[in-house]
Amino acid sequence: MNAMIYDAVIIGAGPAGASCAVWLSLLGFKPIIIDRASTVGGLCALNPFPDPWNITAPDLTGEEVSVQIKKSLESARVPVLLEQMVKNIQREEASEMLLFKVFFEDKEKQLHAIRGRNIVIASGVKHKRPVQMKENERYPNILLGPGKHVYKQDFVMKKVAILGGGDNALENAVYVMDRGVRTVDIYARSIRAQKKWLNSINPKQLHIGEYEFDPDNMRINGEKYEIIMVFYGYEPQLDGITHLNLKLKEMGYIWTDEKTAQSSIPGIYAIGESANRMHPCVVTSMADGIVAAKAIQRSLEGIER
Repeated sequence: MNAMIYDAVIIGAGPAGASCAVWLSLLGFKPIIIDRASTVGGLCALNPFPDPWNITAPDLTGEEVSVQIKKSLESARVPVLLEQMVKNIQREEASEMLLFKVFFEDKEKQLHAIRGRNIVIASGVKHKRPVQMKENERYPNILLGPGKHVYKQDFVMKKVAILGGGDNALENAVYVMDRGVRTVDIYARSIRAQKKWLNSINPKQLHIGEYEFDPDNMRINGEKYEIIMVFYGYEPQLDGITHLNLKLKEMGYIWTDEKTAQSSIPGIYAIGESANRMHPCVVTSMADGIVAAKAIQRSLEGIER
């Protein structure tokens, strides 16, 4: 086990986790990041499109934002352990100070452990998987959520179904229509998307109400499709930490103190989309990281504010 005691072990190298780590480092503390992915950036690293909502970098794609995140971490000299899966987090009861031990597994299935005075959960979210899709089954022509896999897909003259009624569903319907699909049908129990997307859709393409999804045979309500795209939203990525029994909010996101981002367990913080504290986006995630970093600073320096 690494003998170093870090001031914060941050789980997740997306905008929230990276922001928290950089601020802690610049404030004079010793953070470390652990991430299951092969690169930093979280969901940004999977987005090949520009993000005009990020007013500091409107022309950069998500992938390019990830490159900037990597540069920031390197500049702040934050150690980052990639392709590491967190398996367990334990409180060191024998220690006089608040201390946690984080166990994680590398891609060779070797188990490692590091210690930290604080834990920051910035593990983000994952696409919701329909219950009809078997957990360990691969469905090469069913695309879950937006991202690079959609960008790489050939839609020319394909019969496409889209499941979901939110912004992502309808925005991607418009996207595939511009990519030469033969037909596209949208199935949604209800419509929650912005009017600007709804106005771009032919009402005949919308099928609102309950529907039957048969992923094994690529059918919706008995109709066969060549590509099915699923946009059921997101759920928090909490692998390796569920045993902590943290207090959760109604939708399964981690409950946190509004001012500090601290969870129901002292010394454990949750930021970004795993806590869903603000409208989820790159900018709010970075701000969340700063909130946790400043709270950890106050805790470590014994400052009451």
